[in-house]
Amino acid sequence: MDLQRRSSLLKFAALSLASMISLPTLALAQQKEVRWGQWKGTEVGEKFMGELKAAFEKDHPDIKLTPVDSPFSGFHDRAIVLHQAKKLPDVLLVQVDWVAEFADLGMIEPIDERIAKEPKEFFGNIPVTFHQKWRGKQYYLPIESGAVALFYNTDLFKAAGLSGPPKTWDEFAEYSRKLTNPDKRQFAITGTLQGEPPTNMTYEIYPLLLQAGAKIIDAETNKAVFNSPEGVAAIEWYVDRINKDKVSVPGVLSNGEKEKRANFASGNVAMMFEGPWGIAIQKQLNPKLNYDIAPLPVGKTSGTMVRGSLNTISSQAQDKDAAWTFMKWMSGPKGIEMWAKGTGAFPARTDVSSQDWFKERTLFQAFVTQMAAANASSPFLVMPNAVQMNKIMSTEIQNVVQGKKTAKQALDDAAAEWNKIFAAAAK
Repeated sequence: MDLQRRSSLLKFAALSLASMISLPTLALAQQKEVRWGQWKGTEVGEKFMGELKAAFEKDHPDIKLTPVDSPFSGFHDRAIVLHQAKKLPDVLLVQVDWVAEFADLGMIEPIDERIAKEPKEFFGNIPVTFHQKWRGKQYYLPIESGAVALFYNTDLFKAAGLSGPPKTWDEFAEYSRKLTNPDKRQFAITGTLQGEPPTNMTYEIYPLLLQAGAKIIDAETNKAVFNSPEGVAAIEWYVDRINKDKVSVPGVLSNGEKEKRANFASGNVAMMFEGPWGIAIQKQLNPKLNYDIAPLPVGKTSGTMVRGSLNTISSQAQDKDAAWTFMKWMSGPKGIEMWAKGTGAFPARTDVSSQDWFKERTLFQAFVTQMAAANASSPFLVMPNAVQMNKIMSTEIQNVVQGKKTAKQALDDAAAEWNKIFAAAAK
């Protein structure tokens, strides 16, 4: 081989090697980043979050997913501060209570046009509760969902001679009295009227209003209407269980979600109003606890609250198309299935919750039934400042329990304050 030919071959090899080295570097340089602001990292663990990130990036190698974890406590307020500082992440996880408020603050963007470009089954398999719009626009997609149902301790029920959960209000009152023994520090429930977090109303008060036949918000007038005779009857019934029958763990005004879950896990509290997220929590608190889950007892009708964790595109997203790519992947069949299997969450898609693997998770089936029943509602999505409105309701129910107001006075006052917020939002 002559010297000139050998030199040419060496140059070609060098160029080929340089190209091989530069291609990944070029691809990396062109990779977009999506920062996902959420509070789930500490809850589900770094290992699973890493697996989720890898799965998304495998499907979308042009996008780097960066989960930005922050504790749930204070997340709402921190998000507002980040917005004011123009430092919001690209995709922001929110609670149902925050959607309208964050939309009005200009923190999140409508996604109707993006949804319209997707196949019909994409949005069609998301539960209809999460089709509720704010000011005529869709702002969010769920990653998990679930309704409030009744957890009950099967050992305590058996010891009390009860063969199954209460199915009506009358049975609930009767069973609660049988399951309460203060001398043994055993109670039927943990009444949760702590002011913070205001989501406490989700579990006990709002479902009761619906079960009594009351409405919370009138869709036509966009006003609070829970101060009806049916609503008053619901609160009076609840307060009788707390003050007359004394079936709750003492400290109703200071008990919150944390106390409720810990008390049930201790094995000394017979029942708990809780969502499907409570299954994983109980497994962590007391994996040996024997319990089952049933639909909530029925009053005049059925009723429950539907909640969920929702992804939104922030108004400050650096690349909104890339943010949408992650958002639709996360709320699509693959993302929802992976999230549900990895975290124990209730799938926010009917084409996932209907799969055989999920049907085998027997504890979750009461939630499937509950969400399909009448009055499975999430009014928070159309409340202009749900956090403040829930606080107002918490304060007024506390007033009734303390004897400061009648149920009628408290609900009238709460409705008046709610309607001021509705009126201000309508301007």
